[in-house]
Amino acid sequence: MTNFKKIGLTALAGTLAATTFAQAGDLSVSGTARMEYQSTTNVDGLSDDAFAQNTTVSFTGSGELDNGMTVSYLQALAGGALTSQGVTLDMGDMGVLTLTNYNTAGIGTIQDMVPNGGEQPWDDLGTHGTPQQGVASPHAGDRLGYKTTVGGAIISAAMNYEQSEATTSMAVQLPNLVEGLNIGGGVATDMSAANTEDDIETMYATYSMNGVSVGYQVTEVDQQGASNDIERTAMGVSFAVNDNISVGYGISDTEFDATTLDEENTGIGISYTAGGMKLGIINNTKDNAGGSAGQDEMTEFQLTFAF
Repeated sequence: MTNFKKIGLTALAGTLAATTFAQAGDLSVSGTARMEYQSTTNVDGLSDDAFAQNTTVSFTGSGELDNGMTVSYLQALAGGALTSQGVTLDMGDMGVLTLTNYNTAGIGTIQDMVPNGGEQPWDDLGTHGTPQQGVASPHAGDRLGYKTTVGGAIISAAMNYEQSEATTSMAVQLPNLVEGLNIGGGVATDMSAANTEDDIETMYATYSMNGVSVGYQVTEVDQQGASNDIERTAMGVSFAVNDNISVGYGISDTEFDATTLDEENTGIGISYTAGGMKLGIINNTKDNAGGSAGQDEMTEFQLTFAF
């Protein structure tokens, strides 16, 4: 991260009992630049090769209020377009309050905790990453979040409005319950359509020791209506060969009550890191996407620079 300069910030923040101002703060800028080569094969056996750019620039401003709390703002641009923005109010022992368009609290922060080879096995292959594919990520748009730590447990909740109703979630994590062990779970109610509320539950466990990480996660989506439930099971392992090289493997199987075929995802990847550069190779396959027969495959070469 490059810290360009100190600037004067004036940030108005309403607190519980009084209004105070941030008088001085920092503005920092960081980013990544990635060059990619992608080769995909779809269910019809058609291949497509392409080059792609994946670049992000993030601006973060922060300042301290007179009462000791801190407020920060993040804005991220990808390809010149705004992708993420959010305000964070750190209230110390009272917790952290956020308003963002990305996951900072609630079930979305634990949607997929399983180790992998650089990307989730279901990524970059057709429609993915929503409750309709068994992923515990119900929130969209701007969402209010709150996070606190109680007795070593990280507890967080989030809420946004969809279909003129509230989509809500809660997550609990117990990191280092014993050394290297992290367990947690979350629940959510998702307004997936007008007058349609789905219930989501997820539970996970990961364990790390001597450069090896393993994980297991189960997510259930109880969709309103008979025979529409979804259950996804994910397992993965990653291994740091040394300070520069790591490999990973993951699987994600999704069962749809409405179809006879299960979706099966497999991903494997290897990466080499040196300084601010990372070279990665990832191969993901998806069988029976959404419960429909067929196979998709993606191989991706990534060269990423951080600054």
